[in-house]
Amino acid sequence: MVTTAATGSGARAVTARAGMGTAVRRRRGGRAMDKARARGRGRGDAMRARASEEEDGTSMESASETKAWKHSSTDGPTPALMVDLGAGKVSFAPTKRRRSAAVEAKDQAVKKAMMPMKNGGNVVIGLLEEQDVDDATNLIMDLFFKVRPQDILAKNRLRAEQASRVRMGLVDGVKKSDDRILLSAKVGTVLVGIAEISLPNGDRFGAEKLTPRTPKDKAYLSDVAVSPTQRGRGIGKELVNAAERAMANMGETIMYTHTKVDNEGAQILFEKCGYEEPPEVKAKLTQAQIAQRSSKNNPFAKLGLVEVGHILLAKSITTSDSPL
Repeated sequence: MVTTAATGSGARAVTARAGMGTAVRRRRGGRAMDKARARGRGRGDAMRARASEEEDGTSMESASETKAWKHSSTDGPTPALMVDLGAGKVSFAPTKRRRSAAVEAKDQAVKKAMMPMKNGGNVVIGLLEEQDVDDATNLIMDLFFKVRPQDILAKNRLRAEQASRVRMGLVDGVKKSDDRILLSAKVGTVLVGIAEISLPNGDRFGAEKLTPRTPKDKAYLSDVAVSPTQRGRGIGKELVNAAERAMANMGETIMYTHTKVDNEGAQILFEKCGYEEPPEVKAKLTQAQIAQRSSKNNPFAKLGLVEVGHILLAKSITTSDSPL
């Protein structure tokens, strides 16, 4: 730092100017502090006034505004205000999300039931729970995932990608979806089967492209899957019966489903449950669809090189068809 010495009147002039500058800065700083204190008192008074209004049940809103707010609050949980006087902030406390009427309706339609199995033991049929989503994903992938010979080197990657999509779909169906119902079958704490119902006009996740087509405004059953180690014990039939009960409880009178032409196990299951191919659908089969059905024993079809097609099945349902 460079310093300069001053003497006589020059020194006094410098000292005077320095003193005046200091005084000005002090006055400005004082005014800024006074303004800050005023703003702080204003925010504090406003917060205390709002807090007092909440305690007294009063508000500075107009009568019409107050009435409208109180009316809207009857449609859900009354919001609670959180006041932070120090920070000068007011916010709404988190409230529990209200379940939609559609979600409530589907939950009421599915009644958890313990059913006897062949060869002893019981199976519990109910809604799929989030804790069982990973097991359900593995079951679906083990039963339905297939890879074409030309994709064999990418098998692990393709399986992982599809498993991720399946899991996301199951989580969505369990937590918030209101257009489908996911059922589970459990022996003890072990998930041994699942089934999915698409409600009328709901998303069918690709099944709407299968031919013959199903009516969009009717219930649709898909992905009935039972662990291979638990087959032959009546679990698949109990899942189908539970799906029918749920739809009958929601006022539906018919259920549709597809089976692949070469899936004889599924065809036998649905036949035992009373499903059949609608005559009007069978009468409209194209030559290509008929040819697909004749190819179910084709070795190329077993390798996934030839599409074998699907059979559309349907059943009229009532609450008395599948009683608990």
